[in-house]
Amino acid sequence: MPLNRDSNMDSMHRTGSTCESEDRIRRIAGICGLGGALLFFAGDMLSYGYVGPGSGFSEGMLATVMHESQERLFAGGLLGPVAAYLCIVGFWHLYLNMQPTRAFLRRLTFALFAALMVAGSAVHTLWTAKGLALKYCYDQGAPCPALITAMSSYWSLAYNMGAFPGYAGSALLAALVVTGKTFYPRWTVLVNPALLISVLLPFARLVPAPLGAILVGGFTNLSIAAFFLVSVVTTWKGEQFPLRRSK
Repeated sequence: MPLNRDSNMDSMHRTGSTCESEDRIRRIAGICGLGGALLFFAGDMLSYGYVGPGSGFSEGMLATVMHESQERLFAGGLLGPVAAYLCIVGFWHLYLNMQPTRAFLRRLTFALFAALMVAGSAVHTLWTAKGLALKYCYDQGAPCPALITAMSSYWSLAYNMGAFPGYAGSALLAALVVTGKTFYPRWTVLVNPALLISVLLPFARLVPAPLGAILVGGFTNLSIAAFFLVSVVTTWKGEQFPLRRSK
């Protein structure tokens, strides 16, 4: 009997150590996601951020881009790939928080959000080229108007194509959270990134100076940051996780 008791204690110790290690990985991944979203936001602010009201953001952004330095545009764009990498790590945190869900749905959700970040990195970096076109060609003669129009159309096309997997992943995640197929409390569906962007962005345009323009300019990445923050906080202790996670 003493041998069996010692064996059971050793097994419990190993199980506890494994859980602690997995919890540490899950927390670090979530913090990486939060950091990545905030780094994307910093890139937004470097690219076109300014202090002002949310209304009239387009005009204020144009004035900022035309008068800011070329180096500032470069710095804002080059933050995109690093931020995207951190966010992909963050979505691994999301994957680990979806363990009760069928493996296919977990992998599909992760793949959709990873695709969003790959596209987001490209779109974020491409905005520098759009900003340079506005800076040096706005209000200039031909062929500058055609260049700006083509550049803006191409950027919008890339943005809309990149946004599709993000909205698809958000819809799938919302359905899984509401139906209890994840470790998240059901109320966390309220910080679903697509829901925040769709519902709250119009209100951000009503916010006065000095925060209005900052909120409008970085709202997408601030929404993703809010999601990661709530995700990390609500799963930090891991009390809702079983001792052994199904793989």
